[in-house]
Amino acid sequence: MATKEQYEAALSKAERAGIGSLDTQQRELVQKLYKEAGPRGNRARKVIDGK
Repeated sequence: MATKEQYEAALSKAERAGIGSLDTQQRELVQKLYKEAGPRGNRARKVIDGK
């Protein structure tokens, strides 16, 4: 299980540099956040969906 900081770091990197810049583990973390309700889930959906 990843820590809150690892999720935040992966999401921040994806927001700055794009989802393609993430390694496999970070991409999986962002995909898990995608399914969450709330602010982090919303941020992950914006990164993945490109909106």
